[in-house]
Amino acid sequence: MSNKNEIVTAHTLLQCNSCKEQSKRKFSDGDYVFKEISKCSSCDGQVIIIKIFGESLTQ
Repeated sequence: MSNKNEIVTAHTLLQCNSCKEQSKRKFSDGDYVFKEISKCSSCDGQVIIIKIFGESLTQ
């Protein structure tokens, strides 16, 4: 057992279907994989959620 405090923060990975540009943001309620989010700012393609994951921060 560890004495360190571990904080897990959920993140969402977004990707454009057309140009494959990716971005990461904090998880929002209602997020799910393959959800269509918005139009891509680079190419006007469709941005979808491709991954939801947690990142650990040890204090």
